[in-house]
Amino acid sequence: MSQIYLDNAATSWPKPESVYRAVEDTMRQVGAPSGRAVYAAAGAANDIVEKTRQSVAGLINASSKNQVVFTANATDALSTAILGLLKPGDHAITSVADHNSILRPLMHLQQTGVITLTIVDCDDTGRVSASDIEKAIDDKTRLVAITHASNVTGTIQPVAAIGDICKKRDVRFLVDAAQSIGHISIDVEQIGCDMLAATGHKGLLGPMGTGVLYLSESIVDHVSPLRFGGTGSQHADATQPTQMPKKFEAGSLNVPAIAGLGEGVKFVHSEVGEAMQQHSDDLMKELREGLTSINGVKIFGPVEETSRTGVISISINGFDSQTAAGILDVEFEIQIRSGFHCAPLMHKRLGTDKDGLIRFSPGPFNTSVDIEFAVGAVAEIAGNA
Repeated sequence: MSQIYLDNAATSWPKPESVYRAVEDTMRQVGAPSGRAVYAAAGAANDIVEKTRQSVAGLINASSKNQVVFTANATDALSTAILGLLKPGDHAITSVADHNSILRPLMHLQQTGVITLTIVDCDDTGRVSASDIEKAIDDKTRLVAITHASNVTGTIQPVAAIGDICKKRDVRFLVDAAQSIGHISIDVEQIGCDMLAATGHKGLLGPMGTGVLYLSESIVDHVSPLRFGGTGSQHADATQPTQMPKKFEAGSLNVPAIAGLGEGVKFVHSEVGEAMQQHSDDLMKELREGLTSINGVKIFGPVEETSRTGVISISINGFDSQTAAGILDVEFEIQIRSGFHCAPLMHKRLGTDKDGLIRFSPGPFNTSVDIEFAVGAVAEIAGNA
């Protein structure tokens, strides 16, 4: 049996054929940088970038495409948002359910004495309470940063409720949508976030090396860029442009990857893409039901399918996660993620900080046969075959 890839929460694979073609065609037929010259190929590169920017803006209901900044990945976007906003004396809030891409820049600022930090708890399913966030807010709180959906349990956080609280308390709100964008509907106006960071290579089915940062019009002037340099605009000025999106896009953009991202977004938006997302959801339900029936297997996260995205993490009695993952790979050719998933506080909260967890994340190109085989493999490892 050929390899079965069930690690789409790390990066989606395979990609739609249109994504592969866009990357190759841009490299072979366009070749030019975006926004750096007036010749035709440079104009074509700029058109690719701006069309993709518009597509992403439409996907998240941003009022203008210029509120969307292209970044190297979600981590890059989150660091820009956090380090570019917070100033000495500020207080920030995050949760134990969050990824290191949020935790590490915040911990860095705390450890260097720039900010104070509160990390709120979550429940046994990984859900953060909006009321706990509100209780943690004080008169120095400048930022709440929360992951929309956990990369460990798949738990979807109540971001709209948190957004309402932040708006009432005049606190800025950052959402990490790395695990949610492309899987569930995202409306930045409905959420009420000031900033939203996301990756292009997971649910949006684009290439690695792509990410986006949305900034609301009200926060742009309060966030400083982390990178400075050429932007293809204001050439005679030695200072960084202040207008969006060039303020945060120093250096040549990865035009081929952005072209691939544009095709990924188009695919997700299409009827075929929507049908395949429903297919992925059906596979998740099938996987959960199959794993639930195996003695010695514990599933983490919420039971309700509507409360999670496409991630299921489990433990198998008698096996640490790395050993089980090795067996799945070598003996069954099943590729999954094991360990601590760059979310150490979540694993500590779940009591899995010794052995880690085994994470399955089906994608739109998986099949029911893949799921059936994976469930059977887990059953065999657990001694229930």
